[in-house]
Amino acid sequence: MTSLIFVMAGLLSGAIFAAQGAINGRLAAFAGGPLVAALISFSVGWLSLAALILLSRPQAPNSSVIATAPPWVYLGGLIGATGVALAALSVPRIGIATWVGALIAGQLMASIWLDHLGAFGQEVREITPGRIAGMICLALGVWLIRRY
Repeated sequence: MTSLIFVMAGLLSGAIFAAQGAINGRLAAFAGGPLVAALISFSVGWLSLAALILLSRPQAPNSSVIATAPPWVYLGGLIGATGVALAALSVPRIGIATWVGALIAGQLMASIWLDHLGAFGQEVREITPGRIAGMICLALGVWLIRRY
């Protein structure tokens, strides 16, 4: 049952991210470009998280433990900002379905390789013919969405 909840959370996140690309693309038209749209988007997100933290009052993080984290763990914000800016730039030009299809295909290609390497401390999951077939089908799906 727990796995099903996480799959449903992934589906919900996917639906929300599809809308996010279109919303930020529209924001870029009003804000003067995709970088400003990404900045506004992340500012709203930052304020929302700050409000949730103030309301939930979690235990304060231990700064000495945080200081021991490897530098690469902070790349998530940079990756997120890049993705939001690229969505704001691309969605108005190629459409939501093509963008999301390409986004998912790119995520799947990278994730298959990262799983194979056991990257970032994850469990190693070998590349299999089934995973490669799934990746090819998804890439074909992106092509079909864009073409038709």
